[in-house]
Amino acid sequence: MKRKMTNSRGFTLTEVLASMAILAIFVSTAIVGTTALFGTGEQMMDVSKAAVLGSDILKIVTNEVRFGEEFSMNEASGTVRYNSTSYGDNCEITVDGTGMLVIVQTTKGKDAEGADTEIKKTFQPLGTVAYDEVHIKSIEFSVASSAGSAQQTVTCTVVITSDGTNSLWQNTVTAVPLYQKTLS
Repeated sequence: MKRKMTNSRGFTLTEVLASMAILAIFVSTAIVGTTALFGTGEQMMDVSKAAVLGSDILKIVTNEVRFGEEFSMNEASGTVRYNSTSYGDNCEITVDGTGMLVIVQTTKGKDAEGADTEIKKTFQPLGTVAYDEVHIKSIEFSVASSAGSAQQTVTCTVVITSDGTNSLWQNTVTAVPLYQKTLS
Protein backbone atom coordinates (compact mmCIF):
# COMPACT_ATOMS: atom_id res chain seq x y z
CA MET A 1 0.00 0.00 0.00
CA LYS A 2 2.86 2.34 0.88
CA ARG A 3 4.50 1.59 -2.43
CA LYS A 4 1.25 2.34 -4.29
CA MET A 5 0.96 5.73 -2.59
CA THR A 6 4.50 6.78 -3.46
CA ASN A 7 4.12 5.76 -7.10
CA SER A 8 0.77 7.39 -7.73
CA ARG A 9 0.81 10.77 -9.35
CA GLY A 10 -2.01 13.32 -8.78
CA PHE A 11 -5.41 12.79 -7.29
CA THR A 12 -8.07 10.22 -7.97
CA LEU A 13 -11.35 11.30 -9.49
CA THR A 14 -13.12 10.76 -6.16
CA GLU A 15 -10.64 12.98 -4.34
CA VAL A 16 -11.02 15.76 -6.91
CA LEU A 17 -14.83 15.64 -6.75
CA ALA A 18 -14.82 15.63 -2.94
CA SER A 19 -12.45 18.62 -2.77
CA MET A 20 -14.52 20.51 -5.39
CA ALA A 21 -17.69 19.91 -3.35
CA ILE A 22 -16.01 21.22 -0.18
CA LEU A 23 -14.65 24.24 -2.07
CA ALA A 24 -18.13 24.95 -3.50
CA ILE A 25 -19.61 24.92 0.00
CA PHE A 26 -16.99 27.40 1.26
CA VAL A 27 -17.42 29.72 -1.74
CA SER A 28 -21.24 29.77 -1.50
CA THR A 29 -21.04 30.48 2.23
CA ALA A 30 -18.60 33.32 1.58
CA ILE A 31 -20.85 34.81 -1.11
CA VAL A 32 -23.94 34.70 1.10
CA GLY A 33 -22.03 36.21 4.04
CA THR A 34 -20.52 38.98 1.93
CA THR A 35 -23.88 39.86 0.39
CA ALA A 36 -25.49 40.07 3.82
CA LEU A 37 -22.59 42.16 5.11
CA PHE A 38 -22.83 44.71 2.31
CA GLY A 39 -26.62 44.90 2.60
CA THR A 40 -26.34 45.65 6.31
CA GLY A 41 -23.65 48.22 5.59
CA GLU A 42 -25.92 50.09 3.19
CA GLN A 43 -28.76 50.07 5.73
CA MET A 44 -26.47 51.38 8.45
CA MET A 45 -25.23 54.11 6.11
CA ASP A 46 -28.85 55.21 5.45
CA VAL A 47 -29.59 55.24 9.19
CA SER A 48 -26.45 57.30 9.78
CA LYS A 49 -27.41 59.81 7.06
CA ALA A 50 -30.91 60.04 8.52
CA ALA A 51 -29.56 60.69 12.01
CA VAL A 52 -27.28 63.47 10.77
CA LEU A 53 -30.10 65.11 8.78
CA GLY A 54 -32.53 64.78 11.70
CA SER A 55 -30.03 66.30 14.10
CA ASP A 56 -29.44 69.25 11.77
CA ILE A 57 -33.18 69.82 11.35
CA LEU A 58 -33.83 69.72 15.10
CA LYS A 59 -30.98 72.18 15.66
CA ILE A 60 -32.55 74.61 13.17
CA VAL A 61 -36.03 74.19 14.67
CA THR A 62 -34.69 74.62 18.22
CA ASN A 63 -32.84 77.82 17.28
CA GLU A 64 -35.93 79.20 15.54
CA VAL A 65 -38.04 78.45 18.63
CA ARG A 66 -35.50 79.85 21.10
CA PHE A 67 -35.14 83.15 19.27
CA GLY A 68 -38.66 83.39 17.78
CA GLU A 69 -41.77 85.05 19.19
CA GLU A 70 -45.57 84.69 19.21
CA PHE A 71 -45.98 81.03 18.34
CA SER A 72 -49.33 79.65 17.22
CA MET A 73 -50.53 76.61 15.32
CA ASN A 74 -51.81 76.84 11.77
CA GLU A 75 -54.54 74.25 12.20
CA ALA A 76 -55.17 73.97 8.45
CA SER A 77 -51.63 72.89 7.61
CA GLY A 78 -50.44 71.56 11.00
CA THR A 79 -47.46 73.90 10.94
CA VAL A 80 -46.35 76.46 13.48
CA ARG A 81 -46.58 80.22 12.84
CA TYR A 82 -44.19 82.63 14.50
CA ASN A 83 -42.06 85.73 14.12
CA SER A 84 -38.47 84.81 13.34
CA THR A 85 -35.42 86.91 14.17
CA SER A 86 -33.65 85.34 11.15
CA TYR A 87 -36.37 85.29 8.49
CA GLY A 88 -38.82 88.02 9.58
CA ASP A 89 -42.40 88.10 10.83
CA ASN A 90 -45.23 85.74 9.81
CA CYS A 91 -43.11 82.62 9.20
CA GLU A 92 -44.05 78.95 9.09
CA ILE A 93 -41.76 75.93 9.32
CA THR A 94 -42.89 73.22 6.93
CA VAL A 95 -41.72 70.51 4.51
CA ASP A 96 -41.80 71.06 0.76
CA GLY A 97 -42.92 68.47 -1.79
CA THR A 98 -39.44 66.94 -2.04
CA GLY A 99 -39.09 66.30 1.72
CA MET A 100 -36.88 69.30 2.52
CA LEU A 101 -37.31 71.68 5.45
CA VAL A 102 -38.40 75.16 4.39
CA ILE A 103 -39.34 78.33 6.23
CA VAL A 104 -42.04 80.32 4.46
CA GLN A 105 -42.48 84.01 5.24
CA THR A 106 -45.79 85.60 4.27
CA THR A 107 -46.07 89.38 3.89
CA LYS A 108 -48.76 91.63 2.51
CA GLY A 109 -48.11 93.53 -0.67
CA LYS A 110 -49.68 94.81 -3.87
CA ASP A 111 -49.95 92.99 -7.18
CA ALA A 112 -49.47 94.60 -10.63
CA GLU A 113 -52.99 96.07 -10.56
CA GLY A 114 -52.51 97.52 -7.08
CA ALA A 115 -54.73 94.98 -5.29
CA ASP A 116 -53.75 93.58 -1.89
CA THR A 117 -52.04 90.21 -2.11
CA GLU A 118 -49.87 87.86 -0.07
CA ILE A 119 -46.22 87.55 -0.98
CA LYS A 120 -44.51 84.32 0.07
CA LYS A 121 -40.75 83.96 0.37
CA THR A 122 -39.32 80.48 0.84
CA PHE A 123 -36.04 79.89 2.65
CA GLN A 124 -34.12 76.61 2.79
CA PRO A 125 -32.02 76.58 5.96
CA LEU A 126 -30.20 73.42 4.79
CA GLY A 127 -28.67 72.96 1.36
CA THR A 128 -29.79 70.13 -0.89
CA VAL A 129 -26.56 68.23 -0.17
CA ALA A 130 -27.82 67.58 3.38
CA TYR A 131 -30.62 65.44 1.93
CA ASP A 132 -28.28 62.82 0.40
CA GLU A 133 -30.59 59.82 -0.21
CA VAL A 134 -32.78 60.70 2.81
CA HIS A 135 -35.57 63.22 3.36
CA ILE A 136 -38.22 64.29 5.85
CA LYS A 137 -41.17 61.94 6.04
CA SER A 138 -43.09 64.16 8.48
CA ILE A 139 -42.65 67.07 10.84
CA GLU A 140 -45.26 67.77 13.52
CA PHE A 141 -45.55 70.68 15.91
CA SER A 142 -47.53 71.48 19.02
CA VAL A 143 -47.65 74.76 20.92
CA ALA A 144 -48.65 74.77 24.57
CA SER A 145 -49.15 77.68 26.94
CA SER A 146 -48.80 77.40 30.70
CA ALA A 147 -52.00 78.02 32.62
CA GLY A 148 -52.08 81.59 33.98
CA SER A 149 -48.85 82.46 32.18
CA ALA A 150 -47.86 83.79 28.79
CA GLN A 151 -45.01 81.28 28.59
CA GLN A 152 -45.18 78.87 25.65
CA THR A 153 -43.44 75.61 24.85
CA VAL A 154 -43.08 74.34 21.32
CA THR A 155 -42.66 70.62 20.63
CA CYS A 156 -41.45 69.31 17.28
CA THR A 157 -41.28 65.69 16.11
CA VAL A 158 -39.26 64.87 12.99
CA VAL A 159 -39.33 61.57 11.09
CA ILE A 160 -36.67 60.86 8.44
CA THR A 161 -36.98 58.24 5.67
CA SER A 162 -35.13 57.13 2.57
CA ASP A 163 -37.99 55.54 0.65
CA GLY A 164 -41.01 57.50 1.89
CA THR A 165 -42.50 54.56 3.80
CA ASN A 166 -40.04 53.22 6.37
CA SER A 167 -38.85 55.48 9.18
CA LEU A 168 -35.08 55.44 9.58
CA TRP A 169 -34.89 58.04 12.37
CA GLN A 170 -37.36 59.83 14.63
CA ASN A 171 -36.87 62.28 17.47
CA THR A 172 -38.76 64.92 19.41
CA VAL A 173 -37.53 68.18 20.90
CA THR A 174 -39.29 70.67 23.16
CA ALA A 175 -38.03 74.24 23.46
CA VAL A 176 -39.07 77.45 25.21
CA PRO A 177 -38.64 80.81 23.46
CA LEU A 178 -35.94 82.85 25.23
CA TYR A 179 -37.83 86.14 25.17
CA GLN A 180 -40.51 84.53 27.36
CA LYS A 181 -37.95 83.41 29.93
CA THR A 182 -36.94 87.04 30.49
CA LEU A 183 -40.55 88.23 30.76
CA SER A 184 -41.45 85.93 33.68
